[in-house]
Amino acid sequence: MNDEKVFDVCIVGAGIAGSTCAYYLAKKGIQVLLLEKKEFPRDKICGDAITPRAQIHLKRMGVLDSVLREKKGHWAKIGGILSPGGIRYSGNSAVRTGSPLVIAIKRIILDEKMAKAAVEAGASLVENYSVKGAELSRSEGLWTVYSRDKGGSSYRSRVLVLADGAHSRLARSLGVISTKPKAICSRAYVEAGTFRFNEDGVCFYRPSIVPGYLSIFRQADDSLGLCCYIMPGGKSKIVDLKRMHHTLITEDPYISAELGPDARIGKMRAGFLRTELVKESYSDHFLIAGDAAGHIDPLTGEGIQYAMDAAEIAAGVLEEAFLKNDLSKKFFQRYYKRCMKSFGRDFRWSSRMTKWFVRYPIFLDAYASLCGRRGDTFMLEWAYIMIGSKPKKYFFRPGMALPMIFESIRLRKKTPTRRATL
Repeated sequence: MNDEKVFDVCIVGAGIAGSTCAYYLAKKGIQVLLLEKKEFPRDKICGDAITPRAQIHLKRMGVLDSVLREKKGHWAKIGGILSPGGIRYSGNSAVRTGSPLVIAIKRIILDEKMAKAAVEAGASLVENYSVKGAELSRSEGLWTVYSRDKGGSSYRSRVLVLADGAHSRLARSLGVISTKPKAICSRAYVEAGTFRFNEDGVCFYRPSIVPGYLSIFRQADDSLGLCCYIMPGGKSKIVDLKRMHHTLITEDPYISAELGPDARIGKMRAGFLRTELVKESYSDHFLIAGDAAGHIDPLTGEGIQYAMDAAEIAAGVLEEAFLKNDLSKKFFQRYYKRCMKSFGRDFRWSSRMTKWFVRYPIFLDAYASLCGRRGDTFMLEWAYIMIGSKPKKYFFRPGMALPMIFESIRLRKKTPTRRATL
């Protein structure tokens, strides 16, 4: 056992949530240990699209400036949507703000820079550390974290934060999580110069995977990141991912045309998504953040910005807890409440919208059609809601809901029987 030092906080997982939390804690002068089971640089299955809320954190951490300076990010300026009914719209996301909303950064680059930012802020990082288990001594008020490696060091801390992904084996072993993730995402890169796709980012909502979708985002090295999201509630299930991934890129007339016959598509990899909030995301001397806590939008599968928001909230609550010398479950309840206020309530609206899109996919057609009739301004209003810059309940405001309803009626009259496509 490593008895030389007791950390204030030990964070398991140096991904988005873990590194962000470590950064904010270290900036507050709190002694934090960050454990990562692999060695950087290491990959993570993700759509690689970084939204404005996430960019705020990356700017504070110095990561965004580093990415831009090294030209390792690509701003998604031109792009749009293909609706289930085959209505296509592409626009310019910088038309109103002067700059694009989303930037694509590969996670193999992003995660390493974030971990380094945490270290520069004062956090201690241990790589290649696979956690076997953790035990809380209530008499001492200390956690002991054990390594899977024989002879590996164990560490002690006053608080344990789990940020070890959707499966969170440690949370499962501790009995905190018992359910399995209900969503999944594939990811494959398309070699630069081998495809026809000439935009920055497009979401393809095909009838077979709604409320999920297939996204294509251009990367800084001019390759494409291609992801297929299977979300709960639609026709496709988790077990269908591999089949749907390959079927859509080879047989769907729209997607296959975008890629072209010569596209060199890399190996498909997959990662699970936990899209249901874990209510018991806190206990005595204990918090969960990021994918492990279900901090992923049920409508879009976006988790980066919410993991970072939750990480900052966790750091703030922990600072308060140390000042008051109260690391109890009752005190940490404020962590869950603040997460709910920040994004959890919005996730409830996302769940409603998910069911709505499954039942009435024509609303996605109506959106694409309205974009064609009203232009980029309408596209941006929708985009702000989808990426979390505005609440999901804004979908139901008259300025958005009424045009969508009238356009859906118009489309229904125009095409009474809608053909099912891939």
